[in-house]
Amino acid sequence: MLPTMSLDSFHTAHLDPASGYGLVVCPRPEDDVVLDGHSLFTAAWDTACESLASLGWSPVRDDAGFLSYLGATVDGGLVVEARSFRVGAGAPDAATMRTLFAQVRLVTQAVRPRRG
Repeated sequence: MLPTMSLDSFHTAHLDPASGYGLVVCPRPEDDVVLDGHSLFTAAWDTACESLASLGWSPVRDDAGFLSYLGATVDGGLVVEARSFRVGAGAPDAATMRTLFAQVRLVTQAVRPRRG
């Protein structure tokens, strides 16, 4: 089992320090609450990114700025890739990927990218 930590009330990180690769589980988008025009999950995401950065990690984004979503969990939470600032950008081995996918219970891999 790889280290797991709560980044805030809604986001959980599963990070492998050896490979510098990890996954962040986000809440189901349909559970978001908007108050006075502001999304609760957007504010939480900002906090989660700050927490990741303080640990030397960041979510992976493509050249267009979209988050790298791998899919969804059995509960419908979206799964985002994360990388360490401190470890090389090489791909993690297959065993690490299997462990991470099993740990977050990733079940689908068809998620449309979106800005976040």
